[in-house]
Amino acid sequence: MRDAGEDPVILDAGDLFFSTPNLHEGNLRSEMHRANSILKGYEKIGCDAINVGKYELLAGLSFLRGQVSDVSIPFISANLRNASTNDLLFKPYTIVERGELKIGIIGLTNMVPDTMQSVNVEDYLVSGKAAIDAIKNKVDVLVLMVNSNRNAHESFPNEFPEADFIFVSGSTVRTRPNMPQKNGGPYLYSNGKQGKFLTVIDLDVKNGEGQLVDVSSIKEKIKSIGRRFDRLQKKDPQKPLEEIYHSQENILSLIKKYRKELSEAEAALETAVNTMTFRSVSLSKKIKDDPTMLAFVDESLATCSSLKKRSPNKINTKK
Repeated sequence: MRDAGEDPVILDAGDLFFSTPNLHEGNLRSEMHRANSILKGYEKIGCDAINVGKYELLAGLSFLRGQVSDVSIPFISANLRNASTNDLLFKPYTIVERGELKIGIIGLTNMVPDTMQSVNVEDYLVSGKAAIDAIKNKVDVLVLMVNSNRNAHESFPNEFPEADFIFVSGSTVRTRPNMPQKNGGPYLYSNGKQGKFLTVIDLDVKNGEGQLVDVSSIKEKIKSIGRRFDRLQKKDPQKPLEEIYHSQENILSLIKKYRKELSEAEAALETAVNTMTFRSVSLSKKIKDDPTMLAFVDESLATCSSLKKRSPNKINTKK
């Protein structure tokens, strides 16, 4: 993208570290090396912020702090506090700029390892709303990154109505363009499992005060209605639909409904000022590898394999 002159904002919603939640003496060195390699890779591609989630804390707070100090990437969390001092462990948010656009990014989680005693987890809904109030008048676009259980995700657009985008981790569900979203946002996105998909949002903001319109969902709806019309038309390609189904009231009602929805979608697309499009990109073998990054990944994986040894003892994450 950067070779093409684009400058994307790159974010991670949490649960970035480690390939397993079960850390023990046999895999600890390997998993720690993996986490550090991931961070070094993120630094190479230019990550703008990482939300602290459950997996980031699995090896303990001391390990995480060491990783944070080793890279320039901001780690953020608006609701994780030091159990002794009650101070925030990380900055609650960061603000990045692209041209004249200011983007506020807030981090939240409601999941930490059960044995973690050095961290207090404030109510993430309360902390998230407070962080939004703190920066909403300083930014043009407001983004939440939330690491939480899947069953809470659907409530977020109503809990955080002033956000523009909410990216979640902690779920294996992947958002698709045809999934329903709250009109006018906030738009909620989940990448699915194991980092196999990349959520890509393209913004075209012409008026800082105007509402963002998800034209990808509108275009998807127009395509869907077009396919329905095509199926109905197959019965007789030469006749109007109303003539083909003149004796079938239920189908005529559907045709009327589809035409109304199509007209509304086309009007919304035509009048949209500030637009966004959403894509879920499969990180498959079809994507051409950058030779330098590929060599870095291969070397890191080889090192991880060499560091593994067998042992059943789990790691204590109290610190």
